[in-house]
Amino acid sequence: MRKLNGLILISALIMACSAVNAQMRIVIDGQQIPTEDIASIVILPNTNEINVATTIAYNVGPVTVNPNSVGISSFSSSASTVLAGQDVSLVWNTANAVSCEATGGVDGWAGTTITLPSGSATITAATVGSHTFTLTCNGSEAGDTDTRNVFVTVTPADAVAITSFSAAPDSIAIGDTTTISWNTVNAVSCTPTGGTADWTSQQIALPSGSATIALDSAGTYTFSLTCVGPSDDQQTQSDVVTVSPDVQSCDSVTLSGNTTNWGSFWNASFPGPSYQNATNRLVSRTGYLAIEFNTGNVIDDGKISALENSSTPGIRLGSISQCPGDFTEVPAECTYVWGLGGGIRWATNGKFGACDLDPNTTYYFNITFTDGEDPSSTSCSDSPCRINLQHVNL
Repeated sequence: MRKLNGLILISALIMACSAVNAQMRIVIDGQQIPTEDIASIVILPNTNEINVATTIAYNVGPVTVNPNSVGISSFSSSASTVLAGQDVSLVWNTANAVSCEATGGVDGWAGTTITLPSGSATITAATVGSHTFTLTCNGSEAGDTDTRNVFVTVTPADAVAITSFSAAPDSIAIGDTTTISWNTVNAVSCTPTGGTADWTSQQIALPSGSATIALDSAGTYTFSLTCVGPSDDQQTQSDVVTVSPDVQSCDSVTLSGNTTNWGSFWNASFPGPSYQNATNRLVSRTGYLAIEFNTGNVIDDGKISALENSSTPGIRLGSISQCPGDFTEVPAECTYVWGLGGGIRWATNGKFGACDLDPNTTYYFNITFTDGEDPSSTSCSDSPCRINLQHVNL
């Protein structure tokens, strides 16, 4: 007997385990196997394989599957919202498509001739409502299809519409400006919201205009505009601007040292740990140790202290700065000199008297046995020097 593995079609005309005269048609890779030549059929539930054993030899070849299946790489509209009477363009790109069909939608989209491999069609939107435009493409093999949808809302011709609203640039540094521009149709009035006080105090010119806004703090700002039409209908559009913190120059750092990240040092993500000691950590005798962390969107405060029982005696200088090893270009609240104890309190919540940290900014907690500038000023007589640190999330 011979066992055959292939693409198998079983068409049961009459199939019952107890039937004496059960008939079936077995086709393996396009070759029909007579019933009298079949010794057994075994279905393997664990692998979903069907094994057919025959009484004589049959030669069957593997089925070749076309690797170039059809795909719609993109299908989009020129606008997601239009007024009745305005044009909207639908654009598509396909791969390995033999034919494509346009269905759904309104105002002449269904039945549109789809050029291949790419193309576009423009319709005049006349039917008010929310509509789904569908593109279905077929490949060279049966069942090889791909479908994409585009959603377009058509509003009444006299409805208010914000046809464009954007902030450019949408990513700036502290102190830079962004220009917010808008275009409207049928707007009676528009109200700015979100963003900053400078934006919300703007008098919105109609039907279009722009405003230049300065942003002085790091963070993410959402600027919105709500417009009202003659029938009290409304539409709102928004855009987001990200303000990055100033990148501090680290040219003033004169010491050499080592940098580790907060998670590795404390075995906890910032702003954790809530209360933990880190003992016998090494610091270069004439250099520094820096612990890197990013404030993210954390709103909290905590304190880093050098414990009294440090393994190596000596004066230790600490700081929190935007440069590893920087002990000089920092505010007074962000530095501390340890003799026996004490610490630096940090805050992202505006806590009075703490080292004030900006959101989404990378900082370094630095510690050294020197004066922060001169390697020869070290107060550590060992090499390397050891410190014990404590972090408390207040």
